[in-house]
Amino acid sequence: MSWQTYEFDFLVLCVGRYGVPKVPKFPEGRGPEVFQGQVLHSMDYSRMAHADADELIRGKRVVVVGSGKSGIDIVAQCAEANGEHVKHTVDFFIFI
Repeated sequence: MSWQTYEFDFLVLCVGRYGVPKVPKFPEGRGPEVFQGQVLHSMDYSRMAHADADELIRGKRVVVVGSGKSGIDIVAQCAEANGEHVKHTVDFFIFI
């Protein structure tokens, strides 16, 4: 098995924004606590004023975990805040 490492400043979990927030269970020492950037659930992100959310993610490398409506909404907002355009397919997003 080959491993790849990616570096991000910000992690947004997009599971359950339009319902009950869900945070996956991770093995000890392999969850959000080991990520050295900021971790935020989409429910918390969506409660922020649009301008505050833009300021929070502007200039940062952001990974969005989840591909439902909340994930797509937040990917678009992150791209817009950073002056990027996004194209997406059913399987993945591409920042241009």
